[in-house]
Amino acid sequence: MQTRHEFHEELAALDRQLLEMGTAAERMVGSAVSALRGGDVPLAESVLDQDDAVDEMNRDIEARCMRLLALQQPMARDLRLIGTALKVITDVERIGDHAVDIAKIARRFTQQLHGSRPLVDVGPLAEMAQSLLRRSLEALVQRDADLAARVVAEDDQIDETFQSLRDALFSFAGSSTAPAAYTLLAMVYLERIADHAVNIAERVSYVETGHLGPLTPPSENG
Repeated sequence: MQTRHEFHEELAALDRQLLEMGTAAERMVGSAVSALRGGDVPLAESVLDQDDAVDEMNRDIEARCMRLLALQQPMARDLRLIGTALKVITDVERIGDHAVDIAKIARRFTQQLHGSRPLVDVGPLAEMAQSLLRRSLEALVQRDADLAARVVAEDDQIDETFQSLRDALFSFAGSSTAPAAYTLLAMVYLERIADHAVNIAERVSYVETGHLGPLTPPSENG
């Protein structure tokens, strides 16, 4: 049986692993979008290669969580943290999968559509999604419910940006059906990445309070 000190060291290591996995997934998203915008097939292929590493991190974190449950009798908050970690790695793995989806679209633009580019610039949407992911993980490891609430609130901006880009895209759709379809798919994957980031943020309050529900944005007055 572990001592409580050893157990808390294991929990700290779990936080570090979660952050490492999330950072790797965020890099995948950034590389996939860069490949899409620049027609860089080798960069797109590198994203596919990175997916195996994220999957391995997922397995390692799951194994650590199972070990923590087996070697200690966690208190309620500890159980919530371990359960949240198991949920978070599922979201992060899906983010990595969506990065792979975007990288495959980048490859199709170059190989099947003769070097075409997305019909609208998905860069701003990608930057917002990456920011949400980065800050949701920061909120989780720092147990910062206010930051988590701000992440959740900013999902509305993601939705507005997606709708604006979609409206702009539809003006091209008549004469460029395939590029429009692939562009829209990439946008949908980026929106889903943001949704997974919000899922992570919404678990922060649960870890601390045991209450699982929508987060309320912090008041401007404090």
